[in-house]
Amino acid sequence: MLRPCLMCGPHSNNKMPGTTVCEALTRQLQALGLTSFPCGPGSWNKSRLLSRKTPCSDWESSDTEEESQDDLKDLLLQHGSPWQLDDDRSLETQHIRVLAVTCPELITEQFIYSYFRSLRVVDQEVTDVDDGLLKFYNLEELVLSANKLKTVYSCNLPRSLKVLELCSNYISSLGDLTVSPPPGLQHLGLAYNKIQLSSESLYLTAEFWPNLVSLDLSFNDLTDLFDLISRLCTLDKLRILVLQGNPLTFIPDYRGYTIDSLKKLCVLDDISILPDEKHKNAGLFKQKDVLQSESLDNKAKLFVHIGKVQGIPNPSIVSESQTTDEYPITAFNYRVCYEFIEDQNRGQQPECQPEKCKFQQPTTSEERVMLLHSLTSYFHTGIYESDSLPWSEVIDYQYNKVHTIADLLPLKSFLLSGMTLTVTEEKILSWPQDADQSTAVPKLDKKGGGKDKEKEKARSSSRGSKAGLKSKKKKENLDELRHDPPVVRTLGSVNVPLESLVSGEIQTFNLCNFGTLVTDTDQHGNDKVLRDGKKNKEQKLKAGRESVETHKTSHSSAKEKNKDSNLKPTEDEPQSALTPLTAEITVTFLH
Repeated sequence: MLRPCLMCGPHSNNKMPGTTVCEALTRQLQALGLTSFPCGPGSWNKSRLLSRKTPCSDWESSDTEEESQDDLKDLLLQHGSPWQLDDDRSLETQHIRVLAVTCPELITEQFIYSYFRSLRVVDQEVTDVDDGLLKFYNLEELVLSANKLKTVYSCNLPRSLKVLELCSNYISSLGDLTVSPPPGLQHLGLAYNKIQLSSESLYLTAEFWPNLVSLDLSFNDLTDLFDLISRLCTLDKLRILVLQGNPLTFIPDYRGYTIDSLKKLCVLDDISILPDEKHKNAGLFKQKDVLQSESLDNKAKLFVHIGKVQGIPNPSIVSESQTTDEYPITAFNYRVCYEFIEDQNRGQQPECQPEKCKFQQPTTSEERVMLLHSLTSYFHTGIYESDSLPWSEVIDYQYNKVHTIADLLPLKSFLLSGMTLTVTEEKILSWPQDADQSTAVPKLDKKGGGKDKEKEKARSSSRGSKAGLKSKKKKENLDELRHDPPVVRTLGSVNVPLESLVSGEIQTFNLCNFGTLVTDTDQHGNDKVLRDGKKNKEQKLKAGRESVETHKTSHSSAKEKNKDSNLKPTEDEPQSALTPLTAEITVTFLH
């Protein structure tokens, strides 16, 4: 199978769809160029090869076309050489290329099978681990990351294997991997796969992995903490365990319970376990029944806190500029809303996904995973609101809410997608109960004489003298007024990232920036500045024409320049910086 790599020169390492692991290895070995210049036999080292077979004199062995071994090795290793490998390879790969220069007659197919102790086939779209891999009978490390493997048959793995890395594939079941696993395997990497069913923990016991020291199950979809840990307790040699990114890590006391259950564990989720931490969590394993009841059957608790909000424009400036009537009285309140996951009855299917009800009688493990994924790939959310508070430069809500979630897998999907945070404004108009009190004063008719004007002036002066008294009276009798339904306006909405909580963080704090809000008054001011700028330009152009036509004196010209200089700042005057709308929100796992 590997013979073509010994007969051909370097080839491009292109990925092939639906390939086996041995086909990918063949392409990688071809890219090494073990049989072409400067490796392998050829005119560049012909005399040295002949001298090993039949002794000859120095003058007979010399050839002007030949290169020295040191020069040939430099061509392989020197930076910038066209024969240098583009990507970083292992020391074994570098050594066999040098060996192909110094002793090319040793590079045979059988030698290659026995030579390699470590093989890496990464991101080559491998879909099958075939039995050709058994020819590498001395293989100890096999890395098959970032491929398209859905299963791995352990009967096709060399028995000498000690490290098996399968991260970033599509593996959903470990059944095929445990049929006849390598007995001396010490590390098993299954991160970033699709292991989801709690029954998969049956394959993670000492019956299949008696010498396992390191196990990486991170970023799968395992949810049953207590069942998994009970299986891992049989692995006496386990020292390193990675479970972060699984929904089961959301459960309170996850880390403490795991540490106390696996007494010999040294590292959990890439964090060393110190003696103080072991002492702090001592006894949790014996309280398994209590923890299960307190954890409410694998439920997670999240604490949401909304703090200060600032950057909302003062609404009184806008309302006073738009109306001078006594009624209606306008009140503005503000609240913060956020969308958060809620538990949903598992028997209830979402209306938008009726086609996922087709999986009624799953027979294989893959079908069972498809069914479970269809039931948990969506999540139901609800809207939660803070209190409605009046305007101030800094509104401190001090909102606190604890969310208890039983559906851990949808919770992971929700955290990865983030939650929506919205700031809204409520405008409420209040009127007197007696409709006559709110009757507006009729406008003056253009045909009205001077007497009407005099009467209007008298009425306006009377209103002005009683304005303070009426304003005070309105505030005192606000509860007696008739209130219109609030007019809700969204000031801003952002997506709050929460994926760090999936990666192992306990708390995430976000200062959400909604941008700068521009009020109608600000817009009116901007329009006025633009109009003034245009007017100033026209004045300058007119002044320039008058200066050319009348040939004014130097004194008048200087005055004209000064006039222009006074107009320029009005045109280019920078606007004062506005404070953006921001809101503080913190989401914490309660452990």
